[in-house]
Order: sequence, then structure tokens, then C-alpha cells
Amino acid sequence: AVVSTQSTGDMVNEEHPPADTISVLERELRAFNPELPGRVVGIIANKIDLVPGPEPIIELARQFPNLSVAPVSALHSRNTSAIRALIEPFKTHRPLKDDQCSINS
Repeated sequence: AVVSTQSTGDMVNEEHPPADTISVLERELRAFNPELPGRVVGIIANKIDLVPGPEPIIELARQFPNLSVAPVSALHSRNTSAIRALIEPFKTHRPLKDDQCSINS
């Protein structure tokens, strides 16, 4: 699963609305692999500590009704559990083999 990310601080910037940023990301994903945009499951809206109220998050959810919106503040560790909840269904546990554990320089 691919998860779109968005700096919530840009939500109050009229020049770079989140919908435009996410549309660009979707085009880039499609150019790389046409199946990838269909795998996007949510938007991680970071920097919610910079937004004065919930309106930008509500608007983002309205613009992308098929995606989950996870408003978080990485700086203040707010709502980071929403990220885990968003990606948890896609995690698979694959133990590394011994030869995969070394770091090549």
C-alpha cells in the first residue's frame, strides 16, 4: 500500500493546496506504475500543530472521501497511532535471513 503524505502547514497556503499536491503525487505514481494510485489508502496530514483549527482536515477528508486522513504531529508525537492504524492491514512479518542483516558500505 502506498500512503500519500501532506504537510498540513501547507493547508493554509493558497498557492499550494493539498489537493494539488496529492494530484501531482498520483500522476507521478501512475507514471512509475499505473497500478500504484489504486493502492493509495490514506493521507498522513503531518504538522497539525501548525493548523489553527480542524477545518483544513475536514476539507481534506471531504475532497478525498475514499481515503482515510490521519492528522498527526510528528514533532509533538500527536496521533501517531493513526499512522499505525492506517498501515497495519498491509504489514507482513518476514524474518530477515542472516545475509540480509548486514549493511553494505
